[in-house]
Amino acid sequence: MSELTDYFRNEAPGAAAETLDFWLHECSLDEAPTAVEVAEWQAVFAARGGKFLRLAEQCRQWLAEEGA
Repeated sequence: MSELTDYFRNEAPGAAAETLDFWLHECSLDEAPTAVEVAEWQAVFAARGGKFLRLAEQCRQWLAEEGA
């Protein structure tokens, strides 16, 4: 999913939020991201700061819920 990580590095906050919500909550289990991927996304959002910090927090919560 490195393409998705690149997408999160460059996309606007609104579009990134919609995409993140799909991957964390709506996609099928066989498509679900790994904990490593979500941790990468969390780091990307944290580095972007500002409006992306909320998305980093969503990743952190998902990782905590998944026991990662």
